[in-house]
Amino acid sequence: MVPGAVGPLTVRQVSPGMAFFTDFVVAGAVRGADATSTPAEVTGLLGDAFVESRTGPGQLLRCYELVEAAWEREGDGWRGLYVTVQAHRVKPPLSVDDLSTALERIGFPLVEVAPDGVGCRRFVRADSRVGVLVDEESGQVLAMTAPAWFAPGPRGEPSPWSREAGRDRFRHLVGLGAPEREAWARRRQPDEADEAARWWWFLWVACRQLLPDEGERRFGHGRSVWEVLGLWLLGACEGAGVLDRTGVVCEIVRYGLLEPDAAVRACLDAIPVSRADVATRESTPYARENLGAVNASRAAKRLSLAAGQLLPRVGDPALRAEVEAWLELRTRLM
Repeated sequence: MVPGAVGPLTVRQVSPGMAFFTDFVVAGAVRGADATSTPAEVTGLLGDAFVESRTGPGQLLRCYELVEAAWEREGDGWRGLYVTVQAHRVKPPLSVDDLSTALERIGFPLVEVAPDGVGCRRFVRADSRVGVLVDEESGQVLAMTAPAWFAPGPRGEPSPWSREAGRDRFRHLVGLGAPEREAWARRRQPDEADEAARWWWFLWVACRQLLPDEGERRFGHGRSVWEVLGLWLLGACEGAGVLDRTGVVCEIVRYGLLEPDAAVRACLDAIPVSRADVATRESTPYARENLGAVNASRAAKRLSLAAGQLLPRVGDPALRAEVEAWLELRTRLM
């Protein structure tokens, strides 16, 4: 086991062993090492007692007994993929009931999402983006991963449509103008809020599965019909509450729905706090009363990293300078 607490996190009324796991769920990091950390940064934070392997072309996996970190090659460096705590290696086993009770006690409860269908239950802490995988029969915690590959709400559910049905809806929408799209949505959108959120989310999933390559969807000047439709669907997902503003902008960047300068500007505009006021690991404990500031710092980190992916293609020097200033703060953000 990797001993010690994570950063400034203070956990009361739990055993030292349990504190390690609750710290990871709350912070999404081990001693400050998270999925955005470089291999060198992880060495500085966790030490050099690790086993390292190449898991595929351009992929790197590092193991510290319970803790694993993975990266993929990006240019001349490495881009972080995830950090996992392999809780199934603990003796005696860690019970999800005990973990949930400890997290409830300190004010950071888990939310259960749809089971995976192959014998595991799935839980998530949405703000830290930590997923917890649990054996369905024994209740033993198998692994905790940040960021989780599953999510609460519609994003953690199987699609209610067949793949072809989703494609048919999307292909129909591509051929409609803005007024026709709005009328189509008014006629078909479910009345109940949760069902409407699911409906919009799976329309967006169908859209992103069928988006052509960026170069193929640019027709003359301005945005293509594909980009306009994608932005419309993401706006609807935000309105339905299935994505927050940070999630929307990160999807815009991921799927290339705006030109680089416009996408970077959207990232910066969505950051909910100034650089002068942003919470850092040094200044702000991971405590329930600080959750608003912690999550604003997390949003700033995600958005600045998303913007950073586009820097080689950004023309505006002021935008470049602002993103670079945020990226200098990356290792201190929550």
